[in-house]
Amino acid sequence: MKTVLVVDDEQDIAEAIQAILEEEQLRVVICGNGREALARLKEEKPDLAIIDVMMPVMNGYETIDAIRKDGTHQFPILVMSAIQPPKAKAEEQRWAGFLKKPFSLRDLVDTVSRLTAS
Repeated sequence: MKTVLVVDDEQDIAEAIQAILEEEQLRVVICGNGREALARLKEEKPDLAIIDVMMPVMNGYETIDAIRKDGTHQFPILVMSAIQPPKAKAEEQRWAGFLKKPFSLRDLVDTVSRLTAS
């Protein structure tokens, strides 16, 4: 079973994503901020991470930088945000995709299916 790490400080959104992806037979691990996600990565080996940009403690960009700097985690990262991020940031951090909030359930499922296929 594939594992998806969802990092979002909005609990309702994280739980909605979890419910949707579990219907697709995926295991979902939720973290409320980047620091929590980095700690969780010591025990989890996700096949995909979905990371919100705007979060307290450690924002999405900082979280992605820390994951990439570590070098041991090679999973794709799907970024989600209500604001359109700079194109240079996507290239620099090597995102696998971007979902603009609010996104449709179909877009979420299709994108996650594509990124976890193997």
